[in-house]
Amino acid sequence: MKKSLAALLLLALMAVLCTGAGAEESREMDLFDLWDYGAESMTWLSSAVPVSEGALIVSASVIPENREHLAVSDGKTFWDVEAVLTDDEGLLSVVFYDPEGDAVRYGSWPLLPWGDSVPAVDCIVRSGDAMGSRINRGVLSAEDCIFRGRRCLLLTLSGPAVPGSPVLTADGELAGMIVAEWAEGMYRVLALTPEEIAYTLAATASRLHNLPAWQDPPEGLTVTMQKNLVTVSWKDMVLPEKNEGETLYLVVLDTGNDYLRYYPAETEKRSFSLLLTPGRYYLAGMTACAGVPDGVPDRYAVFGVPEAQPLTDHHFRPLRTTIAEAPQDGLKNGEAPVPVSEVTEELLRSGRAYFYSASSYEVSETIEGITLLITLTDPDGVNYSYETGWVYGPEYMSEDIWYLPLRDTGLLEGAEQKDYPKGVYHIAYYVDGDLADAFEFELK
Repeated sequence: MKKSLAALLLLALMAVLCTGAGAEESREMDLFDLWDYGAESMTWLSSAVPVSEGALIVSASVIPENREHLAVSDGKTFWDVEAVLTDDEGLLSVVFYDPEGDAVRYGSWPLLPWGDSVPAVDCIVRSGDAMGSRINRGVLSAEDCIFRGRRCLLLTLSGPAVPGSPVLTADGELAGMIVAEWAEGMYRVLALTPEEIAYTLAATASRLHNLPAWQDPPEGLTVTMQKNLVTVSWKDMVLPEKNEGETLYLVVLDTGNDYLRYYPAETEKRSFSLLLTPGRYYLAGMTACAGVPDGVPDRYAVFGVPEAQPLTDHHFRPLRTTIAEAPQDGLKNGEAPVPVSEVTEELLRSGRAYFYSASSYEVSETIEGITLLITLTDPDGVNYSYETGWVYGPEYMSEDIWYLPLRDTGLLEGAEQKDYPKGVYHIAYYVDGDLADAFEFELK
């Protein structure tokens, strides 16, 4: 796919923000369908709203964990899904595909303009089904609510509608997107507001500001993953040519970061495994250079690491996860850093700041060889991570307290070099790819 993914998101945002007369008269406005062909027969997942040529928006709840066999259709033509980007709250997903071939060119519904107020009961919900039918549902009642920290409308409909269905005004403007079914009551659904839809598109675009182009992956380079353990293999790849004095590297880049990870590629093993942060998007490719790699490879594979599920093994229960502080003269034998109620830049720069965790679980014997990943995401969306190991021990299971100095882990190294950005920092840790616990702190 030869387009800039970030530019495509920008086009999508511009399309839904358009407040003109809607789509061109020559273009029909309707839904696409999202399919999963990973099983013996294709499974219809949901309808989806086109926001630009090559991009759709849909409820994140309909996206399966395995995204390798997704396709979209306009009712006549099918295209493989190239990427799925989901917002941090797991409510809305942006689906990208390569719109080649003959296709019905659908326009997008413009978002209801800021400041406009249209009663939800004057709207309809446009839904679909696996047979390609399109169904309009009336809105019987509506009330404001907060769901996963986002502004939503709680709607009661005249009939069932799948997540991913748009809420439309009489003028054909997008007044919301159904993201989930409500557990109580008949035909009750949650719809994300237009402002929240626009926010998601803008935030997703900002996460991809370092992705220069969306291209065909290098032939012979493969990416496989087991939860967040990602293996890049180039065993079947014809390695790029290099000049005298150059070294060939495998480059792995978090698309929201401004730094690279790189590894020598001319090894006997020809594969590399690493732990990556769940819910982030990466590229991997080869580059030849005389020094340290400082740019994106010419060709690369783009992939996403699925969001992590909560850790439930051995009845794991987080007790406390926070930042702690060591005394000025350091920790003595048997001492532990003390959790703090406020994190300051002075503490982070002092070298006495620790990542601190307390948890409980149930095991009858020691269990070793488990992966542990600690991640920190700064207010600019840059993600740092530290990879180590985890041990379950019967002697610790009532309260397993452990701590690591942030400076030694390198979690804040990049942020320190460019001055810590102000705002909210998010820290999480993952045991064998499952989310153990997470917390946030703010630098003012």
